[in-house]
Formats: sequence, C-alpha cells, structure tokens
Amino acid sequence: MASQVPYSQRPEWSDVTPMRLPEPERVVAIQYLPEHAEALGYFRAVLQSGELSERVLALTADMIRFNQADYTAWRVRWLCVQKLGTKALEADLDFTHSVMLENAKNYQLWNHRRLCALQLGPNVADCENEFTREAINFDEKNYHAWAHRQAIVKMTGRWQAELEFASELIQRDVRNNTAWNQRMFVLKHMPRSEDDSTMWLRSELSYVADAIQRAPRNEAPWRYLTGLFVTLEPWASQPRALSCHPEVYTICTEALLDCPSCAPAYDVLAQYYEGVAALGTARGTAQADAQAPDARDDLSATVGGVLQAYEVAQAALDEAAVADPMRILYWYHRQRGVAHLMAVTTGMPT
Repeated sequence: MASQVPYSQRPEWSDVTPMRLPEPERVVAIQYLPEHAEALGYFRAVLQSGELSERVLALTADMIRFNQADYTAWRVRWLCVQKLGTKALEADLDFTHSVMLENAKNYQLWNHRRLCALQLGPNVADCENEFTREAINFDEKNYHAWAHRQAIVKMTGRWQAELEFASELIQRDVRNNTAWNQRMFVLKHMPRSEDDSTMWLRSELSYVADAIQRAPRNEAPWRYLTGLFVTLEPWASQPRALSCHPEVYTICTEALLDCPSCAPAYDVLAQYYEGVAALGTARGTAQADAQAPDARDDLSATVGGVLQAYEVAQAALDEAAVADPMRILYWYHRQRGVAHLMAVTTGMPT
C-alpha cells in the first residue's frame, strides 16, 4: 500500500477536500499509518457527501485492506455495488475471495459476500460452492462458511447436493460436528414426502448406526440421533418419539457390545427407557380414569412395567457416571429426576 500514489496526488480526487478530525488530548491515540490516515480523511469526506461511485468503491478497497474489520467501509462498499449494478457485484466476488485468502474468519467479509450472492441470485450457486469449499478445506469448522452455504442452499433449493456435501465431510471426519449440524439443517428444510417417512427414518437410523460403529464414543452422531426426534417432523410433534422406535435401543446395545464404556450410548439408552416409562405412565393414568372392571389388573401390570423401565434408566445412568466421571454431577442430576418419577409412580393407586 505504501507504494501507491497518495490520494492528494490523484487527479480523480482533486475535487475532494479530505476531512481531518481535530487533535484532542487523549491518553491512547490510534496509531494510523500515514497512508491509512490520508485515505481515512477522504473516506470521511465521501461519508459526509454521500457519494456512491466507482472511485468510492476503490477507496473502500483501500480502507478494507488497511483494516479488514472496518464495518463502515464494508457498508459503504455494499451501497456502492448496489448502485453500480451487476458488474460491480460480480467483481466483488473476486474481491471477497482475495480477502478470504488472508482472513477466512472475517465477519464483515462473509456478510458482504452473502449480500452480493443473494443479490446475484441462483446463478452463482456453483461459484459459492467452490468458494465455501475452499474455506472449509482449509478449516472444516469455519462457522462463517457453513452459514454461508445455508443461506445459498435456501436460495437455490439444491438440497440434495448439500446433503451429499455434508455426507462427504462426515465420511472424511466422522467427528466433524459442524458437518453433522449441516446434515440436520438440510433434512429439516429439505422437502420430503410424508408417505415414505418410516422408510426414510429407518435409512437415517442405519446411517447413524454406521457412523457410531466407526467411533462409538464420538458425541456427534449420538446428538444427531436424539436430534432427529426433537427437530424433524412428524416425530417432533409426537411425545417421546425416540422411545417408540426399538432401533434406538438396538443402536445403543450394539455400541455397548463393541465399547462397554461408551458414555453416550448409556446416555441415550437412559433417555430411551425414561421415555418408555413416561409413555407407560400416560397409559396407566388413562387406565385409572377408565374405571373398567378389568382395569385394576391392567393398571398393576402397567405400573410394574413403568418401574422396571425407570430401573433400567437408573442403571444406565450409573454406568454413564462410571464411563464419564467428568460429568458425574450431571448424571446424578438425571438420576434424581428419575428417582422422583419412580416415587410418583409407586404412589399410583393400583
């Protein structure tokens, strides 16, 4: 930047008088480079005049190179490209790429890139795919790149391609929780026929089981597993949906056969049986209210099943505390909740 011609010597800026702030007494002054201070004077002048032009666009490029976090410069740049039209928007894809190569986690960069891409429309889908791939290949946990992909796929509707990209990253690193999050985002928004929900869920549970087999203690697929039933419809609207699918029990027990000290498996197994008990409690309440002649025997059997499910949940939490002692207070908290529900169930009239 120091080798550039000073703004005061550029003919295209001869009609602008730079604005310099008065020099007050201050304890800590910002130490601008002379070139930055000069550019800042001209930038203040165009801020006051409200000019939006190609020369102002070029000025914002210098301001951003001096300080890539200068959100005012980024804002003025966006106003400029909006006014200058499609060619300026397309050119700013190259500009933001050059900034990304220097600082891939710059908030202002990604906000500006998203504005440009959304303004240009679905035709930039391939370009944005390559842009974010480059950032993610450098840092697979780059939140800005993943969030940008979410904005682009919502605009373009290329859900299947995004699902395949998330799967590719999970295959590369099964512990990449950001890729698991992206997969959940896609499935939440991706159109899906309600008629094949059962088959689709079985396929997804099989996918999760394979990932767990690769790394049983990896928290990401276990959180994803429970998230399926609280995030996606129609299961999110169903009480204790996780406990209505015995495949979840199978995933937990198979993981424990391979890895007996797998704390996430004990965690989900406890959730499964807590749900089984809660569903049983609801049935018992309905049986008690029905007051049918044979209801007492049915209610007694239901209460026995509920208590047994709670006991299995308690045992699973015991094992979780042994496998993951760092969270022992959390496991104890869960156990106190189960113990309270057991006490309530024991007090039910049978």
